[in-house]
Amino acid sequence: MKNPGKMLPSIHMPRAAARLFLRVTDVRVERLQNIDDDQAKEEGANFQVGIEEKMRRSAIDRFAEIWDCTIKPKDRDLYGWAANPWVWVIEFERITKEEAMKA
Repeated sequence: MKNPGKMLPSIHMPRAAARLFLRVTDVRVERLQNIDDDQAKEEGANFQVGIEEKMRRSAIDRFAEIWDCTIKPKDRDLYGWAANPWVWVIEFERITKEEAMKA
């Protein structure tokens, strides 16, 4: 090892050292606002703020808010929720280490 203290990106990590294994099951392109409530929850917009908040806002509303927080204000006209940009949708499933090592 040349420099034992140097950090390497995880792309260089040997497969045997990984703890999580995923299999891509679908890749497609669609408009951002085509997301449904279940998909928004899978993206992490399922937090509960309180009973009143839960009744007022759907997971899609929370997802839209989270999405816009990840976009620079100057870029929201192009990439924000209201712009409804085209996005990649990548679906996957968790698999065992043994299944991953067969591939």
